[in-house]
Formats: sequence, structure tokens, C-alpha cells
Amino acid sequence: MIIYIILIIISLILFGLRNSIAYNNAILRKLILASVIMLLLALTIFRGITVGTDYMSYNSYYYSSSAELKMQYIENGYILLNSLARSLNLFIIIPMLEFAISFFGMFSLAKVSKCNDFSFVSMYILTYTYMQSFNTLRQFIAMGFISFGCTFLFRDRKGKTLWFLLFILLACQFHSSSLIMLIIPLFMKFHVTSTKVFISGIVTTILFATGLGIKITQPLIMTNGHYATKYSDSITFLTSSGNKGIIQFLPVIIQFILFYFYLFLNREDKDLFYLKSQKYNLIFTGYLIFLILYSAGGNGVIDRIQMFFFFFCIIANCYFVDKTVIRSVNLKMLYQLLVIGFWVLYCVLRLVLNNAGIVPYILG
Repeated sequence: MIIYIILIIISLILFGLRNSIAYNNAILRKLILASVIMLLLALTIFRGITVGTDYMSYNSYYYSSSAELKMQYIENGYILLNSLARSLNLFIIIPMLEFAISFFGMFSLAKVSKCNDFSFVSMYILTYTYMQSFNTLRQFIAMGFISFGCTFLFRDRKGKTLWFLLFILLACQFHSSSLIMLIIPLFMKFHVTSTKVFISGIVTTILFATGLGIKITQPLIMTNGHYATKYSDSITFLTSSGNKGIIQFLPVIIQFILFYFYLFLNREDKDLFYLKSQKYNLIFTGYLIFLILYSAGGNGVIDRIQMFFFFFCIIANCYFVDKTVIRSVNLKMLYQLLVIGFWVLYCVLRLVLNNAGIVPYILG
């Protein structure tokens, strides 16, 4: 676990440097960023096959033929990538490209969204997104392409919607359920307010506590052709009522509270007019959906769908730390510390519970 604790410490150092001379100096900023990114890349590609719940499966896929992979409902994009790795006799090509596509896809969206570079990398680690990618390799490749696609939605050029659609179709070649993200452009039309977050938090809690969340989503799950076919021999994965109790749900409540107070404390400040912009609508709507999906209580399929919204969680929390103009300096610092402190503690909790089977870290 020591390697993950080191990553948490690095994240805190980056937060401390996010407004420093080191950050404002372009050369130093790029040098620090490159160093941390190379560390993350190295930890991704040189880990043992037991690090990550599904990583051993992907290692076994490497030795499978294209026909065998198709029989296991693996998409054509991944089959092509696997064939490339086999032709080069180099398995690490697969995790290397997974990291590059997923990280830089999310990073590009963060740049377009005007996130602080250091804050993004810190939240990328502390929200457990980086460690989750050890588990769901194909889906994270898809998430990277989806993130790249989202960047086109904010560009002032013709055909931007077409480019977005092309990236969604590319993502589908690695995870067919990526089609669900075709709804993203609609997010730009929905303005999230503190009242909406408050109501959503109450409704999500009720749906989770009563079990209605999973009862409502089960029929929707069964209509998804990808999951219905892939898990036809494991119906419990589709219909599971989840394994998350109130302790696992408590961090969700805290996130709703932090989200509510961010919007509430900044609701009347004219300097935050951008809270009503399409960019903020996209990020905050995506994050709100991410939180609402917890109402299904840990159903396997819903967890996979929810994962597509991870990058909204990262960017929204970067906003919470960096884009707040609370007039009271002490209140502003307290809020920022609460956000950062929460994610540090939540990350440690997930490490202790060994979420995604990443502990212990072993070099391959």
C-alpha cells in the first residue's frame, strides 16, 4: 500500500503548489507534470498481473485469438489493440495505451474546462479514478475517447457535433455501452442549482435506503443488449440488489453536501456568472448524475454505467477547490480543506477496503 500513500502525498504537494511560482513558471510546471505523469504511466505498465481485479483477465486475453475474444463479447477496437500487442510480442502496449488515452482524454477536457493542471492530477489520483483504471481497462479507454469528444462541444467550429459523435463511436469499439454517453450534449442545457442538488440528494438517499433505486433501474438494465447478452449466464450480475450499506453510502451524502454548499455560497456572486455557462452545465450535470446513480446501491451494471461519469467528478471537485469566490477568506480556506480532506480520507478508505483489488502493489 505504500506506493499509493506516496501518490496521495504527491497529490497534496501538487495542491500546495497549484498557485505557486513553480506553477506559474511554464517550464517548471511542465517538468513537474511530466515527472508525475511518467510515474503514473510506469506504475500502470510495470505492475504485476495480480494488481487490479480484471488485469489478470486482460493478460489472458493477450494469448487469445481474435475469434476467441469475439466469443467473449470483446469489442473490435480492443481485439485490434490486442492483435497489435501480440504482433509486437509486447503486452505492456495495452496498459500503456490505456493510460495514455484515458488520462490525456480527461486531461484535455480539464484543460478546455479551465482546470488548474496540478489540481486535476491531484483529483485524478484522490478520487481513485487512477486506481479504478487498473480494473476496467477497456472502459477507461472508452472514457478517454469520450472525454476527447467532449472537448469538441466547446470549440467554435463547424462540425463539432459530428466530431463528438465520431469519438463516441470510437469509444464503442472498446466498450459498446459507451452509446449511453450520446446524451452528453443535453447536459449543456440543464442548469444545476443548489436547490436541485439538495432535492437530488434527498431523493437519492430515499431511493437507496428503500431499495427503490435498484427496482427502478433493473428493467432498464435488462433492455441493454450488451449487458443482457454478455451476462445472460450470470443473471445475478444484472439483478443484484448491490452490496453497499450505509457506511458505503455516507461518502455520497458528503459529496452532495459539498456540492450544495459550493453552489449555495457562490449563488449571488457576479464574478461567478460562468456557473450558468454551457461548460459548467455540462460538468455539474454529469457530476449530479454520477451521484444520483449511487441510488442503485452498488448493482454491478449500474456501477459500470456510473464509471462513465468519473471525469465529471474529477473536474467538478477541481472547481470546488479552485473556482470559488467566497468572500470570507477563512470560510473559503475551510471549504477547500474540507473538499481535499474528504477525498484524502475516502481514498485511504478505499485502499483499506482494497477497492478494485489493487493492494498489494507488485511489480510485474
